[in-house]
Amino acid sequence: MNSFKYAFKGLIHALMNEANFRVEVVVASFFVSMGLLFNIKLYEWAVLVLALGFLLSAEIMNTAIEEFIDHLVKEHHEGVRVIKDLSAAFVLTASITTLLVFLLIIWNYIF
Repeated sequence: MNSFKYAFKGLIHALMNEANFRVEVVVASFFVSMGLLFNIKLYEWAVLVLALGFLLSAEIMNTAIEEFIDHLVKEHHEGVRVIKDLSAAFVLTASITTLLVFLLIIWNYIF
């Protein structure tokens, strides 16, 4: 039961301290609202929810990696920069993938 408590504390930390996570939650809310507006099919919901979960999970993992590295390494180090850049690239890839999934789903409802 403690694991759920710690997980929710992590979510709250992300919401309270990470502006990018809050932006992604707003984007996710918009995508869900559009899905409701266009009454997308069940399988489209499944794909959209997976993509949104992937995006939010990527941002949480990026935050965890950055927090961990910042805790361990106080001075500038090229290897640390590369790790942080790769972690950010993970979020960028998830963001692009989620946007493409959303556009592919909504496209037929708009055009």
